[in-house]
Amino acid sequence: MDARIRDILIDRDQIADRVEQLAERIMRELAPEADAGRLIVVPVLTGSLLFVADLVRQLPVPFPIRPVGVSAYPGATTRSESASLTSPIPDGIAGKSILLVDDILDSGRTLALLQEEFNKAGAEAVRTCVLLRKEVERVADPACEYVGFDVPDVFVVGYGLDYDGLFRNLPDIAILDVES
Repeated sequence: MDARIRDILIDRDQIADRVEQLAERIMRELAPEADAGRLIVVPVLTGSLLFVADLVRQLPVPFPIRPVGVSAYPGATTRSESASLTSPIPDGIAGKSILLVDDILDSGRTLALLQEEFNKAGAEAVRTCVLLRKEVERVADPACEYVGFDVPDVFVVGYGLDYDGLFRNLPDIAILDVES
């Protein structure tokens, strides 16, 4: 293991159990939209890829997946300084129910930006699911209906989360010592 990995915060078994619980709750609450063909799952690239892959495999209804790109942590930064779209908002949003899926809620900028953009595009409803919600003071306070885990204010990597493009492939969520 890389010497910069300080501790495992959430192991792969805990992640798998929680993803299953989230999928069950999402299906209970969003089944009518899915059954009516109005649900669109929108993962935020690139951090949510592993999470959304595991999550959608447990949702037993057909729906489109339309990713969107946002930049909030350029390069080797450890704090979100701003959020900007790196790809356009997907077409066909008007009148649809959006399930926005992201890896982490920390400053709130990314999710607030996307919720605003989807509302401007005419979405019927925008619900948000995050794997992690960091216990920090937020710059923006977007609604977040589905949360995997609340975590302390430490820099985490693994299961899709990265530092300067690295560590996404770790199967667990680990605390990274960025000073090493």
